[in-house]
Amino acid sequence: MNTVIIPKQAVGQLKKALDNFKLSEAIQMCSNEAQTRKFLIEPFFNMLNYQSIDLIPEFNADFGDRVSQKVDYAIKINKKEFILVEAKKYGSRLTDKEAGQLNGYFGNTKNSKIAILTNGAEYRFFSDVLEPNLIDSKPFFTFNIESYTENDLEALIKFDKRFINVQTIIKAAQHIVFIESFENAFFKELVAPSKDLLKIIHKNMTFVTKFNEETQGKMINLINSPFLKSMYDKKVLLESTSNSQGVITTELEIQAYHTIRTLLIQNKKIPKERIAFRDFKGFFNISVDDNNKKVICKLMFNNSALRIAIDNNEYILEHIDDLLKYKNELTNRTIQLLEA
Repeated sequence: MNTVIIPKQAVGQLKKALDNFKLSEAIQMCSNEAQTRKFLIEPFFNMLNYQSIDLIPEFNADFGDRVSQKVDYAIKINKKEFILVEAKKYGSRLTDKEAGQLNGYFGNTKNSKIAILTNGAEYRFFSDVLEPNLIDSKPFFTFNIESYTENDLEALIKFDKRFINVQTIIKAAQHIVFIESFENAFFKELVAPSKDLLKIIHKNMTFVTKFNEETQGKMINLINSPFLKSMYDKKVLLESTSNSQGVITTELEIQAYHTIRTLLIQNKKIPKERIAFRDFKGFFNISVDDNNKKVICKLMFNNSALRIAIDNNEYILEHIDDLLKYKNELTNRTIQLLEA
């Protein structure tokens, strides 16, 4: 699979195009679906470098012997691959009914792995991660032209005609669905532990008891928020000390630490001696007072990506210099932790 390198300036160019787009004026001209297509949807894809020749309106979805049905658009990526687009009037609610309509087209267009449902403002991107030729119940990515973040732009640029790689996008979508599925299943076990889980834990306990209803009740009562937080702290500590190969702190991580530290101490409220780092297997923490309960940010650098997590937000970095974009967020987080 060929990896497409997206230039750093491409995101900036996309943002500029969106900023310059006269959205309010376009919305005022959208009183029906046809106008929504003309004034909102087509310009949106133009900003992603798809030209009129790439947007095939009223695309015939192959239903075999059944009556032919047409999807609003097919976006031609190359000679073999298409993105299907189902359009609704601006202001329309995008519901499961509309997604179901799109699903009918998707299942019968074999050379399409991505489908979009849109009302001109919100764009929901679907694929068939869970079951082939059947779009998933939830989109793997949603972009709203009226309200978006820098993170959204970094995801949207991957659909630009110049950079789009369907296999890479689907692989990322599969990863998103896998994580969500794992988190949901794990959370379900934490909220209402199954008998199977309790059996596994009981089997590994050194204190021998009968696996009866009383024992199960005690175990369930132990699985609460303070207990889980304590277990998390123990796991973090274990990961920091039990690497058989040793934790290898890279030059890039040290460079990132010094960059962030320099950004932070520009604020007089932040003492430089209180900013510390600790390297773990798979991630690198920058914290206040070297306290794992006061993490300013987490760096996750590997051969395929550079990522930074600040509080509950995660960002992809193209270069170390991208850290400068998050100065305010890093500073606010640090001051919050210092004052806690």
